[in-house]
Amino acid sequence: MQIKELQINNFGKLKNKKIEVKNGINIISGKNESGKSTLLKFITSMLYGISKNKNGKRISDYEKYSPWEERRIFRKANI
Repeated sequence: MQIKELQINNFGKLKNKKIEVKNGINIISGKNESGKSTLLKFITSMLYGISKNKNGKRISDYEKYSPWEERRIFRKANI
């Protein structure tokens, strides 16, 4: 399986982002708090879902990555 494109409309701080993934290794870089870890969690949640369980944490991943401005999480991947 190969991810070709990510469409992120509402996921944490990420809003209305379209990322094309090239063949081979893709490097995601950016300044602190630019959304690199959020992007990784987005990809993980696309493949495995996002947990509403806290599992010993203060808040669940679902709460943590809920959209900052909208209420509904929307995600899509072209594989």
